[in-house]
Amino acid sequence: MKKLSLALPLLLSVVPLAAQNQTRPRFASSIRRTKDSRPAARDRRVSTNQPTNGESPAINMPKPIWGDSAIVPEAADPTATEAAVPATTNVGENGPLPPRYVKLTSLGINPAASPDLRSAHAAGPTQVYRVGVGDVLDIRLTNMTTRESTLFTVMNNGLLEYPLLEAPTPVVGLTPDEVARRLSTEIRVLQNPRVSVNVRDYASHTVFIGGAVDNPGRKVLRREAMPLFALLADASPRTDATTATLNRYGKETRLSLADNKDLSTLIMSGDIVKISEPAKQFIYVGGDVASPGEKDFRSGMTLTQALLASGGARTSRATIAKRGSDGLLSTRVYDLQQISEGKAPDPILEAGDRIEVKPAL
Repeated sequence: MKKLSLALPLLLSVVPLAAQNQTRPRFASSIRRTKDSRPAARDRRVSTNQPTNGESPAINMPKPIWGDSAIVPEAADPTATEAAVPATTNVGENGPLPPRYVKLTSLGINPAASPDLRSAHAAGPTQVYRVGVGDVLDIRLTNMTTRESTLFTVMNNGLLEYPLLEAPTPVVGLTPDEVARRLSTEIRVLQNPRVSVNVRDYASHTVFIGGAVDNPGRKVLRREAMPLFALLADASPRTDATTATLNRYGKETRLSLADNKDLSTLIMSGDIVKISEPAKQFIYVGGDVASPGEKDFRSGMTLTQALLASGGARTSRATIAKRGSDGLLSTRVYDLQQISEGKAPDPILEAGDRIEVKPAL
């Protein structure tokens, strides 16, 4: 019993010491690799497992196993030859890169063809507005509340002064969204500021409309360009207006108000538009009438209408004198009594005609 009590402490001290000295065995591969033969990077190889029984490779090809195997697409043509898919594709450091099986969609942008991303999705001039001098911007921080004014005017030098900026920043030529992004990057006193910018007062884009309109003057554009018919709705052209003359950088273009294509012409800032009425034309009435003299002429005007506009004829005989291409006058006599009874046609006048009412012989 005494010997057992002496051996027990000795055994308890030997067991932990053996446990600390225990190591895991290391297993080495039987294949030796020299320092020179070891690859610089791990190679990944994909075998196509081509069938040997003559069957179609599209039928016998097994599905790829996830891990070190790359995905090789199946050939679209079942009769494709072995050259269509290489037997081994080396993706190592010195090997060729595998082909990309990704097709660009309509939303994809090719950087080589379109280096400027904004040009790929550029909006039309009727859909965008670029800030200019005199515009009043409503600038707000959406992630904080403040009682201070949110309205700031673009100065004459094209700069915008904002209290949270270290210095004024240029904003002319930028859209409101671009101004918001610029402010969010230049504001240093706040962490991750969320800025929203809207145009409160449009002042930089203006055109002038005059002529045969009831509301002439300077008009403000809320876009880079607006169609002519949208501006005419505000200017209210007169009913007899027929043409519009567009003056852009000193060059004039005549537009017909009866042509839908001309009405869709885009009007830009700085343009001058003049609405015109048809040139006034006249006829001349004399003789035995209540009110002789020069009378306004309208297309389709008849002899009876001209005499009524002159107060009516007091006799039943009228002579119409027309100027020919040779400059000489040709006259023709009409019986007003037969015209009024419907026995003779009512002649249609032309601009410049001379009407003389004389008593019947």
